[in-house]
Amino acid sequence: MFGFLKRKQQKSETNQAETGKPAIKQDTASDDSAAINTTTDTEHTLEDSLEKTRHGFADSMADFFLGKKSIDQDMLDELESQLLSADVGMDATTAIIDELHNSISRKAINDEAALHLTLANVMKKILQPCEQPLSPDVDKKPFVILVVGINGAGKTTSIGKLAHHFIQQGKSVMLAAGDTFRAAAVEQLQTWGERNNVPVIAQGTGADPA
Repeated sequence: MFGFLKRKQQKSETNQAETGKPAIKQDTASDDSAAINTTTDTEHTLEDSLEKTRHGFADSMADFFLGKKSIDQDMLDELESQLLSADVGMDATTAIIDELHNSISRKAINDEAALHLTLANVMKKILQPCEQPLSPDVDKKPFVILVVGINGAGKTTSIGKLAHHFIQQGKSVMLAAGDTFRAAAVEQLQTWGERNNVPVIAQGTGADPA
């Protein structure tokens, strides 16, 4: 890969030397404008992202268990690969595989149905402690929620929903735009502020969020 890039650079320099003209740099202004419109029009909602993840994981698990006959170490190794491929995470995957291995050793699992049920129960045991209501401490003001994540994960939509949720509880809400780099990020947050009738503190694009 690096050799290809190096050859491409050398070719560009050779062409420049032959013509005596500098290489033409592509104007990205129109691309930036298109990116802003695309970002605004195609922002993924949190439900869409979770729905894709949920169906993708469910489908991969269904395919994995289809036609399985023997419960052995090879099957656990394959299941481990499936879990990691589904972005379950190393710690969670290790905990799941260890629990299944222990159950198999105790003869608690002897067929596909038992393995499937045990897998579901182990994952439920991991997830349920995280299922807690978000209850701000009213004695500590202001109560600040910092939302971070990759592009397209649904951060702005989640912020809008949190704002609506707390307003319904009679709480005073204010939004602050911390993402001043991504195109249209501030405008999107301001739109959610208008929808929920809450103030939004924001600077211009590229400004210091602090």
